[in-house]
Parts: sequence; C-alpha cells; structure tokens
Amino acid sequence: MSRDYDEKRDFFRMAADCPLTFNIHGNEASDVGQCINLSAGGIRFRSEYKLEPGTLIDIHLTPEKSVVPPLKATVEIARCDPSSEDGQYEYAGSIKQLL
Repeated sequence: MSRDYDEKRDFFRMAADCPLTFNIHGNEASDVGQCINLSAGGIRFRSEYKLEPGTLIDIHLTPEKSVVPPLKATVEIARCDPSSEDGQYEYAGSIKQLL
C-alpha cells in the first residue's frame, strides 16, 4: 500500500469505538469516556470530564470482541479539544505504562 504523504506518527492508529473508564492517577473515583482510536503509543478518546494537558490518568478499555484482551494503562494527556458534540472534550494521550 503506497502513501502519498509523510506519516509523522511512530505507530499507525486504528479505530477503536468502545467505552472506557478512567481515573486521575492515584485517585479512586472513575469517569467514563468513549475511545475513538488507539495505537501502540497513544489513544484518542472523548469524555464529558475536563482534563488538562499533562494530567496522568489510568484507563481501562474493554473491547466488545472478547478475542481482544482488555487494556489497562497509564496515559498522559497531551491535548484537549472541545468536541463537536455538546459538553464533550476530545483527548489525545500518550501511553506511558501498561498496567
């Protein structure tokens, strides 16, 4: 497959439309979000909860297909953008550690 552009990412992203839960690293209270896409080094997701860049969160993502194992990881929020959906934010995060 040829590409007519330079890929800037280290890893390809794949669509991963599934629910996830997350909590601020070290905090027990959890919130919910919706995964948009995922790569070996990062995640993009949507949530109503506002997070600032640099925040560490622990995520737990359980894919709908049981052939794919759940993902638990510590993620550092890199970017927060208001979503086109009311009251939502879209996040880009870097996976720092698998749990």
